[in-house]
Amino acid sequence: MNDRDIELMDQYIYQVIRRLPKDQRDDVSMELRELIGDMAEEKGSVREALIALGDPAEFAKKYAGDSRYVIGPLYYDKYWKVLKIALACVVIAVFSIQFTQGIVEGYDPGRVADLGSIIGFITRLFSTTLANTISSAIGIFGTVTIVFMIMEYYKVDLDEGKSAEWSVDDLPKTEPGAKANTRKSTAWTPDRLTPVPDKKALLPRGDSIADIIFSVVLGALMIFVPHVFGVLWIEEDVITNISIFNLEKWDIILPFILISLLAGLTDAILRVIIGRYNLKVMISNITSGIIQIICSVIIFKVLPIWNPDFSDQFGEFISTEFGPHEYATTFDAVWFSNIILGIAIFATLIEVGTTVYRTLRYGMSEKKRA
Repeated sequence: MNDRDIELMDQYIYQVIRRLPKDQRDDVSMELRELIGDMAEEKGSVREALIALGDPAEFAKKYAGDSRYVIGPLYYDKYWKVLKIALACVVIAVFSIQFTQGIVEGYDPGRVADLGSIIGFITRLFSTTLANTISSAIGIFGTVTIVFMIMEYYKVDLDEGKSAEWSVDDLPKTEPGAKANTRKSTAWTPDRLTPVPDKKALLPRGDSIADIIFSVVLGALMIFVPHVFGVLWIEEDVITNISIFNLEKWDIILPFILISLLAGLTDAILRVIIGRYNLKVMISNITSGIIQIICSVIIFKVLPIWNPDFSDQFGEFISTEFGPHEYATTFDAVWFSNIILGIAIFATLIEVGTTVYRTLRYGMSEKKRA
């Protein structure tokens, strides 16, 4: 058995076991390896043995029982992984923000003067926070489940496979005078096997999870409590803050922030689902990067994102609390925008460049070997 035979065998086994539950994969892999070896001796080559076994997607059904799943083995591991990440992000973000917002907006020293009123305030705070958190968790659970149900129904394959191009050989063979069969029926061959992913092409799962958490938490903060970004202090039992953002124009600014975060979130979720560099991941990352750069330019160079009175309000606060200070009013909105925009564009270009390089270097090399 030469190197090409071993490669074909590995590819076939990979395409079968990836469609099976995890607890079956090792046993089925060993069984298939032995079966293909025996059949190769009988039929003269590994290629002929694989042709006899047929399409790995169909062969996998013999182990799976060809059952109809709401979410089958092919997607279940990815579904559970994405669902856990999404639920964790939403629960942590919504609970934290709702709890903080309830304290900031609901706390009144005059209404929590005794133990009974304190207990009542805490009870209302936790009940409202838990209700909103559970509602959000149910919503994200339903959304993720429906997306994977659709993928299961249509058998969406996110692997970067080799698509067989049409040729004259694909035309149905008919005898002269016989009625042509208009249904396309091409037999499966080992040429349609996709390579086993290179380990260097695997995506770091932690980075994608961090991107998802960042997008969800920052998006929730921007929606529910944008005013907390700035200077916050307590004066005479009253919480006061100076927001760095221009909240009067927030209804115009917020959509562009959410579009940018949604682009990054979509790209991160796709990375978690696919798990390795390939053409789909590269296109997604480039598209996401372009959207984020455009939104960043609009946010920081076109829209009035910064509070125009922040410098004066902050200077007044510093002077009141600590006395006159010569640096109290030196906030330069244009300089600050340029710095943040430059960092955002640089970070985006580095990420896109890394994705393109790793895809072309490792993700696409498998297709060249095939």
